[in-house]
Amino acid sequence: MARPPGPDRPLYVRIAMSLKGRILAGHYRPGQRLPSEDDLAAAMAASRSTVRQALSELRDAGYVVSRRGSGSYVADPLPIEPLSPQSGPVYTGFLDDLDDEAHQVRERDRVQDTLRADSALAAHLKVPVGSRVVRYRATRLRSSVPYGIATDIVPQGVADRITPDVLAASPTVVDALTLAGRRVAESLQRVEPALLDVEDAERCGASPGDPALAITGIAYDADHVPVNAYTLTVIKGYGIGLHLTRVEPAS
Repeated sequence: MARPPGPDRPLYVRIAMSLKGRILAGHYRPGQRLPSEDDLAAAMAASRSTVRQALSELRDAGYVVSRRGSGSYVADPLPIEPLSPQSGPVYTGFLDDLDDEAHQVRERDRVQDTLRADSALAAHLKVPVGSRVVRYRATRLRSSVPYGIATDIVPQGVADRITPDVLAASPTVVDALTLAGRRVAESLQRVEPALLDVEDAERCGASPGDPALAITGIAYDADHVPVNAYTLTVIKGYGIGLHLTRVEPAS
């Protein structure tokens, strides 16, 4: 979940991201026909040409296909897995916005171990059940203040490229993926309530059982290949904001 596109983004980009969010939330399902360009233009308070440009963006990204004389349909399959079960709103945005805001984020007390992928993890990372994956865990800090625990699980083939030198030079595992040539291009995540266990509480200087937010998701590279199944457990007292925008009809 990234900062939703604000007024500084072109309208067709905002419309494309809004439609993409509805697709990933399950509002529009793979293979389903989208509303007509005229209906979308009326709903989005935009011109038909702007909607057409937005649909072109989604086609180029692999989320929409067009059928001559029939209209636009949700791609089947989608480039990345939609949330399941169907969720509420998916707030789409831009990872470069988060990159700009994350320069004060660091990890400490990082540890790693090797696991065998169970069926759920194998499905998330598109690897065979029982294959090796590498898990990284660290205390996440912003401006030197702990705010949560980061758990990143990557396929063995990706982890092989995260050498000790790369890891040591990376403030976070996400940065390490970039240095290793597997930069995250897209991410889909959900936020759910959680409670701190003993280990996480000790890492953050909190108390076991304290309320927290668990942000879980799958990160994909530019080729839509999953490279990271992650959880960020955020402790109480850390502010998380959403910037939501609405497009109003021209008067």
